Amino acid sequence: MRIVKGRLVVLAFVSLHWNVALAQDGPVSPKEIKDSWVGKDLLGTTAGGARTALRLEPDATASVSAGSTNDTGTWRLWESGYCTTWKTIRAGQERCFTVTRTGSLFRVTNPDGSLGGFFNTIK
Repeated sequence: MRIVKGRLVVLAFVSLHWNVALAQDGPVSPKEIKDSWVGKDLLGTTAGGARTALRLEPDATASVSAGSTNDTGTWRLWESGYCTTWKTIRAGQERCFTVTRTGSLFRVTNPDGSLGGFFNTIK
């Protein structure tokens, strides 16, 4: 009987852990972006494979490094994700992005639905 109870506890724990992990997959809300990204370094790759680093500050300023490109600008939340305006990238035109998560991987999608890049590390 003890072995059965022990297996049931393990099974319940694994099931609960699995369900929590699955619940986190999917769209990332603006609130989650604010709560988990702001003030941290996001590291990953662009759609083209270049290493990238993004930092969104609490004062709405931002910095990005992608391959040999470095820029600063501003950011804001929007109903489906976040928007950035860079000093030189896209000639200062704002662009808004949606974010989805699979496990610990964040996928950033451009307004036209194409892949913008991935973040896999948040420091």
